[in-house]
Amino acid sequence: MTHDPGSSRLCGRCGSDVGGALQCPRCRAPLFSPGTTAPASYRSGSLRPRRRAPLWRRMPVLTGLTAAGLVAAVTWWAVAGRAPAPAKPETAGAAESRPSAPQHLAGEPSPTSPYEPTPTPATTDASAEQRAEQQAEAVNDLLSSSSSARSSLSDAIEHARRCERRGLDTIRDITDRRRRQLTDARALGMSALAGGAELKDALVDALRASYEADAAFLAWARRQAGGNCRGSTAGDRDFRRGIDESGTAQAAKVRFSKMWRSIAIKYDLTPWKPDQI
Repeated sequence: MTHDPGSSRLCGRCGSDVGGALQCPRCRAPLFSPGTTAPASYRSGSLRPRRRAPLWRRMPVLTGLTAAGLVAAVTWWAVAGRAPAPAKPETAGAAESRPSAPQHLAGEPSPTSPYEPTPTPATTDASAEQRAEQQAEAVNDLLSSSSSARSSLSDAIEHARRCERRGLDTIRDITDRRRRQLTDARALGMSALAGGAELKDALVDALRASYEADAAFLAWARRQAGGNCRGSTAGDRDFRRGIDESGTAQAAKVRFSKMWRSIAIKYDLTPWKPDQI
């Protein structure tokens, strides 16, 4: 900054000769333009330009204002009930022991989902039809065993009438088989078959009466063999009881055979006739 000693222009603060300079070279005070009269307070040195406080002095004030604002905001948030509840810390062991959610394919329902697909009528009908077929096959197997016993009874009675030992042995074997068949018939399930309850009652009645008839013929055959065939067959009480029970069994077999025929045709099984059971 250039000093002009012949200007007779003095600094209003320190009295130095400043010439035409705009700032005092000595005290660095600002100067007014030539022709402009400085205020009396400035010329007397009582008024000095106000300087702005440095940034480091203003930082505490700014920090305090910011902190006060944050405290007020948090207080308002808590009072209004909008402050989120702090998450409960979870221990490492609990986090590790928690089972991971099963991953399922897209579009596939979760095993624990309350929206499990309900069985369709087609699925239910197929399951019931399969159970009915299995029950029908079990009944057919039992009828096959009953037919075998039925066919050999007449020959056994003729042998026993002639006091032949094999007649007695055959009737004893038939009686044992009838007992087992009756037990099996009572244990059979026929609920899936059409008219299953009536069908089972007819079969059990037929086999029970057949067993009673065979047991009566066995008692007659034993007495016949022990008496050297000297007794009257027609008048024997056990022989007559055997004939009566056979008639009861035949009536139950007819009732059963009528119901069984449609089932046998449906599942391609033997349509047993009354004389074959």
